[in-house]
Amino acid sequence: MNSVSPSSKKQRVLVVENHQFFRENLVNWIGRQEQLECCGEAESVSDAQSAVDKQRPDLLLLDLSLRGSTGFDLLSWLKSRESKLPVIVLSQYEESQYAAPALEAGARGYVSKGVATEELLPAINAVLGGNCYVSGRGAFSSGS
Repeated sequence: MNSVSPSSKKQRVLVVENHQFFRENLVNWIGRQEQLECCGEAESVSDAQSAVDKQRPDLLLLDLSLRGSTGFDLLSWLKSRESKLPVIVLSQYEESQYAAPALEAGARGYVSKGVATEELLPAINAVLGGNCYVSGRGAFSSGS
């Protein structure tokens, strides 16, 4: 299944990841999806802030470990701006420890890098559809 949105407009994704190899592979993966396009990349909070303002993405894929800071700092910045930008955290850290804090900080999804390939598109579909998503749990409404 390769659908993200019923419209023909591609969803613009900003990738915020400090590991170049993983970031490049993620950007390449996005480029192979019919309904997605990568509108930018960042490896630090300041680069991500600039990219959010300039690129106006539809979705942000965010690592928790960033150059000189953390993904939580970017989530805090987005929250302070009352941003409605949906964020999916992609992390090496266990869901049991970090998913709830990430969602409380404003993320709409949490996907473990260990399962990212098989769960990333369903997570993107869920989050762009207004739901939350946690790997291993799947999609759910924000009220549950």
